[in-house]
Amino acid sequence: MKMKLILFGLLFLPTVARSQDLSWPDPVANHVVPRQSTAVTHGPVLGDITKKSVRIWLRADSEVDFDVLIRPNRPPFADADVHRGRTVPSEDFTGFVEVRDLLPNTEYAYAIRVAGEIIDLRAEFKDPWPTFRTLPAKGSYQHQFNPEGKFNFSFSIGACQRQRSPGKTYGIYPNPPAFNTIWEKHRNRISFHIVNGDYSYEETLDGSAAGIENNYKLYLDRGRSLNRLLRYVPMLTMYNDHEVTDNIDGSGEVGLGDGNYLVRDPAVRVWQYYADWANGDREQRAAVQFGKANLVKDTDVLHDPEADFTTLDLRQVSTLHVGPFYKGAAKPSRSTRGGNNVGVYRVKRVIDATHLQIEPPAKASGPAPYSIGTHHYFDKVVGNCHFLFLDTRGQRSKFKGVAHANDKDRHVLGETQKKWFIETVTRSPAEFLFVVSPDPWFIYHSAYHMRGESTESKGDGYCGYVHEREELTEMLDKLDKPVLLLTGDVHHPVAAQITDNVWEFLVSPVNSANHPIGTAGLPPLGGWFDSEGRTIKIKWLGGYPDNVHYLRQRHTVYSVISVNNIVKAGRPAGAGYQFVAYDEPQVVVTFHDGYSGEMLYSEGISTLDAKKPGPPAEKKNRFGHWNQ
Repeated sequence: MKMKLILFGLLFLPTVARSQDLSWPDPVANHVVPRQSTAVTHGPVLGDITKKSVRIWLRADSEVDFDVLIRPNRPPFADADVHRGRTVPSEDFTGFVEVRDLLPNTEYAYAIRVAGEIIDLRAEFKDPWPTFRTLPAKGSYQHQFNPEGKFNFSFSIGACQRQRSPGKTYGIYPNPPAFNTIWEKHRNRISFHIVNGDYSYEETLDGSAAGIENNYKLYLDRGRSLNRLLRYVPMLTMYNDHEVTDNIDGSGEVGLGDGNYLVRDPAVRVWQYYADWANGDREQRAAVQFGKANLVKDTDVLHDPEADFTTLDLRQVSTLHVGPFYKGAAKPSRSTRGGNNVGVYRVKRVIDATHLQIEPPAKASGPAPYSIGTHHYFDKVVGNCHFLFLDTRGQRSKFKGVAHANDKDRHVLGETQKKWFIETVTRSPAEFLFVVSPDPWFIYHSAYHMRGESTESKGDGYCGYVHEREELTEMLDKLDKPVLLLTGDVHHPVAAQITDNVWEFLVSPVNSANHPIGTAGLPPLGGWFDSEGRTIKIKWLGGYPDNVHYLRQRHTVYSVISVNNIVKAGRPAGAGYQFVAYDEPQVVVTFHDGYSGEMLYSEGISTLDAKKPGPPAEKKNRFGHWNQ
């Protein structure tokens, strides 16, 4: 009897062990700990993905050291590479690590370790552990039928993700459904997500940097779907008016005096460490600088005894502002911000460590708090595609009304950015150009949804700066390649063809109350449309009617854009693939409903669409035949 009991016990024990789930991570075993048990308050967020690197960002409640653990494929992380980072007190305890020397086209799992504990990075306990994939390289899909090593890839894009309705009655979802839809349906296919402006809206402004910082924290806290997506899909972004708390037209016009455009640099500085880190480093960008200077009437010298201007690279400087301030509280008096010297200046020369030559000269003698702005435009090449991200707010001249839209001295890009843009697109060897512009080029942004009177531009987009728009459009039209303008700001999605080789795809809103058709200038639901003197082809638009109050219109959209360069085919024998390059690759732009993921509209654009008709291709077998 005793022997039987012992045998019964031996047989029983393995059965219990097999019934237990011992997979990683098991919180009972303390493989991971909940984030709220650590100093980390926000993130992680992925950004600046390349074929060999990625950036991983987080925020903590204090200055802390943290480790990023990286390994191919899946956790656990016993054999992971360790990359160390530290949060920065002067940047609201945010910080990021750039992980380098990764393999192209490879899936990696990552973890965050603080004070010896690995944080559970999953938004929901049953979610898969976050991973990301590096971009492919030339050798990833190179084949005898694909000698250039082209590859397919996709990305998602959207703009305008307000989480709170501007009114008290009608609501927008505080946790945007669209990001969950992208996560559920596309995260394993898309290489990155573009937040094309209006990442956050003004809810916590209080006249300080903390008020703007709190906006970003609120949007990551309340918008759990956003943070969830960006743990799996790296971000790229460009700011628009809501990140900088005003339209800021005039911030790039030297000689202007006081105005709300002087909020640019304080707000952009916060954007730099909460969002711009995801765009990577570039030679034209620097940190925004602040100081307190002395000016002498009728002289062109700014003196700051505490500064060190020897490191100031004028190629990185946009305009200098005297009298910058934060919105959200009573506007500081002009007398405390530089008096008659408040305004927009050009930095002409670094004289020495504490002196700058500026233009125009000072109007009065006295102290002058100042900020030195920088350039935020940048580009990114992915395979045969060239992405150009435009700063359409920070270097503008003042909007003087539509009567002056064709004035030659009215501009959006500013001299430096415009020169860079023209040179970059005309010299680019890429087969597709994607111009990421937070503000629209040919679609109006009027106040029609508020008053129902006029559809004329209120100055947000290029319909208020037509002279520069037409100059750039004529330049783009001469290129023998497709140019896709990816725009936002207006809360009404539109697909429009501008010329034989230029398209505008306005992808918005991801989560903001909608703008009805009138706000976009009353375009037809498909047809020809006059955009400030240029006739364009409206291929599709959301179609939100003006008989419904805009706060009752809750459509949400995003787009997935696919670049099709190669065909994946089987081999004549054995397992594996042949990769066959298209003679004329295509881009497919698809608009999706943010609630369901349903396709709303899709358009394919081939490199052939931008070329003049030619002779028919020779009917020739290039691949051999299975029967030979």
